[in-house]
Amino acid sequence: MQLNLYIFNQLFRTCMALITVLISIIWLFQSIRLLEFVVDKGASVGEFFTMSVASMPLWLMITVPISGFIAVNWVFSRILADRELTVMQAVGLSPFQLAKAPIALGLVLSAFLTINSVYILPSSFQTYKDLQFKLRHSIPTVLLREGVFIEIVDGLTMFIGKRGDNDVLQDIFIHDTRTTDRMITMTAESGKFVDRDGVPTLILQNGERSEGDNEGQTGAVLLFESYSLSITQKNDQPTKRQTVDMNEDSIRNLLSPELATTSKYFLQRHAEAHYRMASPWLGIALTMLSAALILKGQIRRDLWSKRIIVNVSACVLVIICVVISRGWTSNQAALWPLIYLSIITPIGFASWHLISPKTPALGMQT
Repeated sequence: MQLNLYIFNQLFRTCMALITVLISIIWLFQSIRLLEFVVDKGASVGEFFTMSVASMPLWLMITVPISGFIAVNWVFSRILADRELTVMQAVGLSPFQLAKAPIALGLVLSAFLTINSVYILPSSFQTYKDLQFKLRHSIPTVLLREGVFIEIVDGLTMFIGKRGDNDVLQDIFIHDTRTTDRMITMTAESGKFVDRDGVPTLILQNGERSEGDNEGQTGAVLLFESYSLSITQKNDQPTKRQTVDMNEDSIRNLLSPELATTSKYFLQRHAEAHYRMASPWLGIALTMLSAALILKGQIRRDLWSKRIIVNVSACVLVIICVVISRGWTSNQAALWPLIYLSIITPIGFASWHLISPKTPALGMQT
């Protein structure tokens, strides 16, 4: 019991350290890509941080199983270097007894990944996509400069004479050609950007609005005390997201044909649902497979590198099989059992390898 607890502590600490390193690297590259919203859209630090963190549960589905696999190889390699593994085998401990700690680690990782896949990922990714949509359709007020004509969006040019306190704009001129058959010109004493249901809106005060055709003929002229102008690429642009990303939808919804717009899209959602249910078990699959290939037979230090090569190759093969089976399911719904089979097979192989009687194995002394 003490031995298993000792190995588990080593495995858990190493795995957490690896997850932290991998997530930090991914977060760095993700943050560089998200800097577009800070530079071009004037996003706040809080919004930038929220987006970068909200996408992390998606990357955890990849980094956690790989971290568990690396942790098992790292810890047992260190134990072998300290001759602890040799002593454990010498006193008669079976591969299954030595593998209890990696199996326990795999179960912990799979339990976390299941919660992440079913609950955390849909919620966090919805937050990410909502904020992404809001920022992509927001107005970069930081780019508005006094005395300069700025095309805020295609077909909408704006000029401000002065920028006051609390981002209040003064002496405003707007030329709007977003509608193909007319031109709109507006002037106002002051105005301010606000957010209305995710749509950037400019509230103008005390101004004039004139409308004309493409030939320059002026039509109606309107004097107003207050006027709201939605700032979008087109006047008929949707104010809310029209589609839901698969990563933010629940597994039940992904399996529902009624919620898919096309038959091909349903196949993709169907494959994603089964992948979301099966992929958490990669945590136990990779750790068990790694432990089985390491612990089976008598371990020799001079052949340890060969075991590692076989181990890494087996891990890569399992991941490739999962990816390929998911791709096949995206084209043929009836192939969904292959996703589960690609994960159950290494678990069954590892279980048989750990429990079966001693047989010659890679690195066994003859």
